[in-house]
This record gives sequence, structure tokens and C-alpha cells, in this order.
Amino acid sequence: MYLHIISFDIPYPANYGGVIVIFNQIKALHAQGVKVILHCYQYGDRKPQPELANYCHEIYYYKRSRSVFYQASLLPFIMRTRQSSALLKRLKKDQYPILFEGMHTAGLIWHPSLKSRHKLIRMHNIEWQYYESLSQLTPATAPLEKAYYFSESIKLQRIEPKVVLHADEIITISSTDEAYYRALKANTHYIPAFHPNEAVESQSGKGEFVLFHGKLSVPDNELAAMWIIREVFADFDIPMVIAGMAPSDRLKELVSQYEHIRLVENPEEAQMTSLLSKAHINLLISFQSSGVKLKLINALFRGRFCIVNDPMVRGTGLAKLCYVRNSAAAIRQTIEALINAPFEQGKIAERKSVLEAEFSNVENAKKLIQLIKWQ
Repeated sequence: MYLHIISFDIPYPANYGGVIVIFNQIKALHAQGVKVILHCYQYGDRKPQPELANYCHEIYYYKRSRSVFYQASLLPFIMRTRQSSALLKRLKKDQYPILFEGMHTAGLIWHPSLKSRHKLIRMHNIEWQYYESLSQLTPATAPLEKAYYFSESIKLQRIEPKVVLHADEIITISSTDEAYYRALKANTHYIPAFHPNEAVESQSGKGEFVLFHGKLSVPDNELAAMWIIREVFADFDIPMVIAGMAPSDRLKELVSQYEHIRLVENPEEAQMTSLLSKAHINLLISFQSSGVKLKLINALFRGRFCIVNDPMVRGTGLAKLCYVRNSAAAIRQTIEALINAPFEQGKIAERKSVLEAEFSNVENAKKLIQLIKWQ
């Protein structure tokens, strides 16, 4: 079982949503005997990682040029900057199936020389809707960023039917995405996100604070963090921790105004695990329902109570394990009701019955293997 996987980034360290999914998927496939030939794009501060050799049969890296000239392309920037002749040349050397990770990597899916190959694409979002939402969430004070997201949304929507046409199988990360893509292609399958958890590790009893976590440079997460501070915690005396990568200066400034709110910048994995285990309540808010909510999966596997809003759980099947509240008043009321209540063993047992079945990496790797036409 040889499989090409094309990753939009180097999937290690696994420290943000998309690469966490890819890295844990590779580990799970490797454990099932799949020989992964990994192709990944290198850009920013991420570098080749020896750790990946523990799970991959072969690894290839491709420099991603993010020249502004690619903005003029009819293809979305995220796709055009990942079209590689070196990658195509390597793919043509065999007849193994190919798994494209996200629309980002699908710029070769329609290439004539790959026509005979079994091609699967893992949709991490309905990408054009995600970029449309990013455009709406970006403040007017950042007009170039706002315009870029809007342009990408239009280009992604235009190219999506071509990608869907040339994919043999579409794999989605939520049931709502599955319904959307099934209307476009019958061969659409929902396989939940791969994640770093093997078993529920939630602690019973009481924690110390309310926790919000996420990649804080993502507009949705920053907006959610600032909304929580202003609308829920501004005049609340319950301690709050906000943790995540690359917080902006404006978020730091806002946090600094409150003694009971603490910001943990760029936490290492061990520190993040510690925060999840010490929190009494995970408060997870999102203003868009697209994409994988790995922070929710981690909070349920490792934390105590979870309060979320509807977009955070839509299409995940996880609402039954959370308190779903959509207004600031309802969130405050629920925090007050839960903050002194012990987290009980019955809730841990309920999580085990749901998460260790539906979100088992082992079982989901087996589902993925069954979809692939092996050479």
C-alpha cells in the first residue's frame, strides 16, 4: 500500500489545525502498514523535519514562492503558489494513488498525465466560503488583507467544480461539508479529523480558570477572543486564560487592561496540555462554522466542561457533549452555574463512549484505506 500525500505545509511540528490533521493521519496510516510518500511545501519559518521519517517511506520538500505576481493568476493564490513541475515529475514515476490535502494542493489534479491515477482530495473546508468569511471578519482598517481574502474566495468558487470533477473521491472533515460536496459528487465521504488523542484524559473534580485557546493570528480566533473579553469577562471576576500562537498587539493591549485575564503566548505542546487539564471550563467561540475544530476535539478529550456556540459544533456531532450557548448573557449564566460544580465521572464515561468510537484514529484510518484503489 503505497500512497502519495501532498501536504500544503510541512506537517511537523503539529502545532496548528491543518497540519495536526495531516501529521496524525500519516501516523495512523503508517500504523496500518501504508507506505506514505510525503510531498510538502516549505515556506515561512518551517523547516525539513527528521521526525517525519519515522512515519513516511519517502519525503520530498518543495519551496513555495509567494511572489505577489501570482496574485494576478486566475488560479487562487493558495493553489498557484503550490504548482510544482518537480512534484509532477515525481508523481509520474509510478502509478500509486494520490491524496491531495486541501484545495491548496489541488493545482495538478486535472493534469492530463495524472488522468489514470486514483485521486482523492481531503477538503479541510469549503474553502471559498472560508475565505469569504475571512474577508468579512477582517476589519476595514486592513483593506489589502480584506481584498485578498475576497479575491481568493471568488477564484476558489470558480475553480472548485474543476477540482471536484477530476477527483475520484472527496473526503470531508464535517457532516455539513459532506452534504455540500455530495450534491456535487456522489463519491463523497465524511471521515472526522485525525488528532493527537488516543483516549479521553479528562480529570474529574474542579479546575482553576476558564480557557479559550486557538491560533490567535487567525481572524476568527482573534475576533472571538476579543468578543469574549469585552462581552463576557470585562466585569466578571472569574479568572480567564487566553492561549495561542501569534497574538496581535491589539489583543495583547486589550488583555493588559484586565487583572483577571491572562495571555499565554505561543505555548509549547506540554504547556497547552497542562492548561487544558487545569481549566475548569473550555470556552470555545467561533463566528464561522467552516473548517475543522480541532481545539474542540482536544478540549473534549483532555478538558472538563465545554461551553461553545453553534458554529463551533455544527456538523461535528459533538453538541451533545457541550453546553451550546450563543449570547454573552447565556454564556455568563452558564459559567456561573458550572464554575463551582465538580466535573463528574459520568461525564467522562459519556465522552469515552462517543469520542473513542467516532473519533478513533485507528478506525478512521481503516475507513480511508478502504476508499483507496491500491495498485
